Amino acid sequence: MTERPRPSGQRGVTLRRLLNIASAAALLVALYLVSTQGSVKLGQVFALFAVWGIATVSLNLINGVTGILSLGHHGFMLIGGYVTGLLMLPEAARENLRFSARNSLSDFAIGLSVERWMSALGLDALATPETIGVRFVIALLLGGLLAAVFGLVVGFPSLRLRGDYLAVVTFAFGEVIRLLASTPLLASYTNGALGFAGVPSGFGKSVWWTFGALAITVFVFARLKKGSYGRALQGIREDEIAAEAMGVNVAYHKVLAFVISAFFAGVAGGLWVSWVGTARLDLFLFSLTFYFLVAISVGGTGSITGALIGTALVVWVRQYGDPLEQAYPLATWAGAAGAVLVVAALLGYLYRRNRRMRPALHPLAVGAAAVGLVVAALSLFGVLDEALARRWQGFGMRAIALSVLLVVIMVFKPAGIMGRREFEWTWLLRDARDVPTEEERRQDAWLEAGAGATAPRPRGAEE
Repeated sequence: MTERPRPSGQRGVTLRRLLNIASAAALLVALYLVSTQGSVKLGQVFALFAVWGIATVSLNLINGVTGILSLGHHGFMLIGGYVTGLLMLPEAARENLRFSARNSLSDFAIGLSVERWMSALGLDALATPETIGVRFVIALLLGGLLAAVFGLVVGFPSLRLRGDYLAVVTFAFGEVIRLLASTPLLASYTNGALGFAGVPSGFGKSVWWTFGALAITVFVFARLKKGSYGRALQGIREDEIAAEAMGVNVAYHKVLAFVISAFFAGVAGGLWVSWVGTARLDLFLFSLTFYFLVAISVGGTGSITGALIGTALVVWVRQYGDPLEQAYPLATWAGAAGAVLVVAALLGYLYRRNRRMRPALHPLAVGAAAVGLVVAALSLFGVLDEALARRWQGFGMRAIALSVLLVVIMVFKPAGIMGRREFEWTWLLRDARDVPTEEERRQDAWLEAGAGATAPRPRGAEE
C-alpha cells in the first residue's frame, strides 16, 4: 500500500496551529512573569493595554468594519463603568456614602449590590468574600447589557444619517450622557460630578482578568469578522446600496453592530473603573474616544491586529511618555526635533523603497533630513546652548505626539500599519506559505484549460 502524499498546504496549517499554541503558551508565561516578578507599573501597563484594547476592538467594529464614524464610545464606557462600580461597592463604602455630607446617591442606588441580590435569592455561597470574582463578572455583564441598550438607541439614527451627520450625533450622545450624569436628574445614581470611590481595583489591575476579557473579545470579534455577519458589515462599508441590493438587511446589521460594540465598551468601562478604583466623570472625557480613534487609525482601520498594535502604542506613550512633558532647554527640544526629522525621513525612504516608488528618496525627505541633521549637530556640539538656554516644559506633549503621529499616518498611509489585514504566520515563515491543495490545483488547471479554450486564437494560428 503506497502512502498518500500529504498536501503541503496541510503542513502549513499544522505548523500554524503549533505556532498558535506556542505563542499562547508564551503569552501565559509572560503574563505570569509580569504578575509575579514584574514591577507594579509594568503590570498596570499590561492591564491598561488589555482594558483599552477591548474598547478599541469594539469601536473598530463600527468604525473600521462597518465604516461608520462613531465618536461616542466614551458614553458607552461611562454607562458600563458606573453600573459595574455601583454594583461592586463594598458595604463599608456604602455606609460611608450614606452618611457623607457630599453624598447625592439615593437609598435605592446605595442598595444596588450584587452581593445583596445573591443573599436575597438565597445564594449565600455567592455572597462570600471568596466569590467576589463571580459577582464582578455579573456586574460586568449587567454594565455591558445596559450599555448595549443605549447602543440600540444610538443605532437607530444610523438608519437615516450618514457620514459627518452621524458622527456628530454619536459625539453628541457621548457628551449628553456625560453631562446628564452630573445633573440632579441622575445624581441620585451617579453622585454627580464627585462620583464615588472604593470600587475594588484588584480586577482592573489584574493581568489575568483583563487579558482574559481581552481574549474573549478578540475571539468574538474575529469570529464575527470572518463569518457571514462580518462580511455583510464589510459589504455595507464598501457600498451600502449594493449590499442592500444583494439582500443584506442594512438596518438590522448596522443597529446590531452598535449593540455589540456598546456591550463590549460597557465591559471595558467596568474594567476601567476597577483599574482606577473610582467612578468619576473626568475619567470618561472625549479624549478617551480620541485615544481609541488614534489606535485604530494608526494600527489599521478594520483590522483587529492593527487595533491592538495601535492600542499598545497609545498605552506606551501614555504610561512612559513622562519625559515628553519634562522641562528642558530649548536647545534640547531643537535637537530632539532634528532627530525626529531625520528618523521620519529615513522611514519615508524605507517605505518608498519597499513600495518601489520612484524616486525612493523624495526631495521633501531630503530637505527634512538635511534640516534635521544640521539642527541635531548644532545641538549636539552645544552651538545652540547659549542661544536657546531658556527652559520650556512640554505640557500636553504626549497628546501632541499622538496627534502628530496620526497626521503622519493619515498622510502617508491612510489605511494604517496593518490596513485591513490580520497577522499571519506566513509573513514570518516564507517556507510555510500556503501552497494550493490538490483540489485547488485541479480547480486552477480546469480554469486555465477553460480560459485557454475560450481565449481568442492568435492571428495567423493554424486551424
